Amino acid sequence: MENYSIKCFVVDPSEGLRSTITKLITNHNFIVDKGWENGYHLHLRGELDVTTLQPFVSELEKGVSESLTNYDDSEFIHKYESTARILDSSKPFNPIHKDKVIVNIENSIFSKDLEDNLFRQTNHIFDSYYCNEYFKENSLYQVIEEVMKFHSSLEEYEERGYLDGLAYNCHLSHYIAFINRLNTKEKERVEREFRRKYEKDFEEGLLNFNLGQTPLTKDLMEFFHQIRPLVRKKELNFYMPFRREQLNQKLESASQRHKATFSEDNTHYFLYNDVVIANRWVTNALYKKLLLLGLSNLDRFYMNYVISRLTYPERELNDYAMQ
Repeated sequence: MENYSIKCFVVDPSEGLRSTITKLITNHNFIVDKGWENGYHLHLRGELDVTTLQPFVSELEKGVSESLTNYDDSEFIHKYESTARILDSSKPFNPIHKDKVIVNIENSIFSKDLEDNLFRQTNHIFDSYYCNEYFKENSLYQVIEEVMKFHSSLEEYEERGYLDGLAYNCHLSHYIAFINRLNTKEKERVEREFRRKYEKDFEEGLLNFNLGQTPLTKDLMEFFHQIRPLVRKKELNFYMPFRREQLNQKLESASQRHKATFSEDNTHYFLYNDVVIANRWVTNALYKKLLLLGLSNLDRFYMNYVISRLTYPERELNDYAMQ
C-alpha cells in the first residue's frame, strides 16, 4: 500500500469524475480539495495498492476527458499572480496543466506522521459527510449551522476565567486577519456590506440556527476527545503542523491584535489549549471544503463575520492590541 497524491486538472468535473471521486472518498478514505497552482485541479489524497490504483486512474482519466478543462491562460495568470506572490509559490504557472491526471507517491504531507494523520482525519470527516453535495449549489447558512453545532459543543470544555469565547475564537481571528489585509477603502466597503447583510439575515431569521447535534458534530467531537490526551502529554501543540518560526514570519505583516495575541508572552494562553487546537484543525479542514460546496472565499469570510457577531460584541471585530 502507498499513499498517493492524484491531481485531476479540470475546471468543472463531469458526472463520471464526480462519481469516481465519491467512490474513493467513501470506499477508500480519500480526501479531496480544489487547487489552482499549475492549473485548475481537484487534488485527491489517499492510500491504495498498485493493483487497485490503476483501474481508478483509468476511471479518473475518462472522467477528466468528459469534463470542462479549457480556459484562457492569460486570464488565469492575472487572476492568481498576486496570490502566488503572497504564498511565495514556486513556478505556479510553469507549466499550466489541462485535461490531465498526474499521480505521485506521497510519503508525507508534513514533517510528522501525527500531523499527516490528523490532517487526513479532519479532512475525511468533512468529505464523508459532504461528498454527495460537492460540485452543487449549497446554502452558506446550512454550513454555518453545522459548524456552530461543533463550536457550541466545545463551550463546556473552555477553561473558565481563561479567555472568553475560545470555542469560537478562530472565526474572530480569521476575520480580523482578513480585514487587516485590505486597504482602507476596501475595508470600509466590506465592513459596510457585511454589516448590512448580517442585519438583514438576522431580521429574516436566517441566523436562528438549530444547534442539535448531527453525525458531523459527533464525528468532530470524537476527534476533539481523541486529541485531548495528545495535548495533555504535549505531543500536540497549537503551532502544529507548522512551527513557531513560521508563525513569526506571518506575524511580521499581521494585525496589531494578532501580534499581541500570539506574542511569546501570551504563549501560555494557546500553546496547549485543546479547544483552540481542535478549532484550528477542524476549521482549516472546513475551509478546504467550501469551494467544493460551491461557496466562495468571500462566503468564508462572511461566515467568520457571522459567527463572530453572534458570539462577541461588535467592537471586538476591530483590530487593536490586546492588553
